[in-house]
Amino acid sequence: MKITVNEQSQRFYLATTKDWKPMVGHEIRVGKYRFCAIPMDGHINITEVTSGLQIVEIPMSLGVMIETVTKEGAISWLYKVGESLLKIVRMKDYDKQLEKMKKMTIEKLGDMPPIEDVDMDWIFEDESGVLN
Repeated sequence: MKITVNEQSQRFYLATTKDWKPMVGHEIRVGKYRFCAIPMDGHINITEVTSGLQIVEIPMSLGVMIETVTKEGAISWLYKVGESLLKIVRMKDYDKQLEKMKKMTIEKLGDMPPIEDVDMDWIFEDESGVLN
């Protein structure tokens, strides 16, 4: 299966117990399957895009922080995450489980809002121009 990582940051929606929570991250495609990697407090949340449900949580170790300090490094690291996701999508009945997850979240939360592109390139610039 082909693995791709979208360099364009996007706003995805995670399924919570009460609603869809907007978060910014990058899409990882593994064949026909779509995931997003979203940095959170001390970890990277890997979520299946169409259901908004978490698949795995990767601790933000010092090694991960060093490897993802540049955009190029982050994209390369996310590609490696995609290689790990191959094991999940090759599981028996993954398609059936995915449909069940999507149905469950739509019944509970309604339709997911549309995914949007977000400009985050300023983070990697030497001088962002942002005053804080």
